Amino acid sequence: MFERDLVISGKHATYTKFLVNEANIFKRYIDVYMNGAILGFLYGRKIEKDKESSDKASIFADAFAKERMRCDFIYRLVMLLDDSITIENRVDRAFRDDSKGEEDQDHKDNMQLFNSYVLGGIEVLYEKFIEDCTTKEDYINRMYEVVTEFKDEIDGVVNNDRIKEAIEGY
Repeated sequence: MFERDLVISGKHATYTKFLVNEANIFKRYIDVYMNGAILGFLYGRKIEKDKESSDKASIFADAFAKERMRCDFIYRLVMLLDDSITIENRVDRAFRDDSKGEEDQDHKDNMQLFNSYVLGGIEVLYEKFIEDCTTKEDYINRMYEVVTEFKDEIDGVVNNDRIKEAIEGY
């Protein structure tokens, strides 16, 4: 898991490039990927790959190697908290299915689910920064607003109860 290059394609590649190269919100594509997974999950946005655009943004294996622990943690957390699957399957998805290898269908399904949250989160990020931002100061102010809004939402959401429920239910 997270050992190979990953290519983000379509409009999500365009959005990723915008967030890194134009808006300068993130330094690396891997940062957009990790934050996209979290925001996609928190906003309940699962999006399929866009096939209408040929744009591509690559995250190389060495970036995943440097961020492996964070990527694994985010992946496992999303798999444990995603309530679209049964509680029994959540633990398998979070901890067991990835040991079957990347060619295993369960692992492929899990990564497809995870990456759908990533793409949804990339859209959330793009939407937050595309509107009314033209100067560096605009982006800084918007970043402050987004971080404050995110903190307020997290303070009001009790995901610890969902984690506890997943552990006790298994």
